Amino acid sequence: MEEKKNIPQDLSPIQVSVKVNAPIEKVWEAITNPNQMRHWCFDIQKESIENGDTFTFYEPGGKNEYLHECLVLDFDENTLFRHTWAYPEISQGSSTVSWDLEKQGDITEVILTHEGTEHLLDAGDVMARENFVEGWSELLRDLKKFVEN
Repeated sequence: MEEKKNIPQDLSPIQVSVKVNAPIEKVWEAITNPNQMRHWCFDIQKESIENGDTFTFYEPGGKNEYLHECLVLDFDENTLFRHTWAYPEISQGSSTVSWDLEKQGDITEVILTHEGTEHLLDAGDVMARENFVEGWSELLRDLKKFVEN
């Protein structure tokens, strides 16, 4: 059987979630307050983030290989934080990341959805779907650890 080439990656959104043993307000602060975000994920050089803001950062670890640029699309307190996700130095494309928060008693479920990663493939294999799945899963584990400690 002949191998098929140039078949697009799975176009369905990437979705990962975590349940955090903390009030929804505490989780919201952790994902939207740059001063808190610096402790568990991204070093955003702003004091606050609001609807319509643009923010940038490099991946954790100090290598500064990939400039990330995000535009806040929705900022519904304690419910939804949605923004674009782009790498302007290496890709012409853009995708969208949504952080949905759901209160479940004393637990907060964080559901992260990344849509449109196929638009970033012009940057090469580093933008493969499995890399995003692994990265977001690790990031949500870091969020859980940060908020619960």
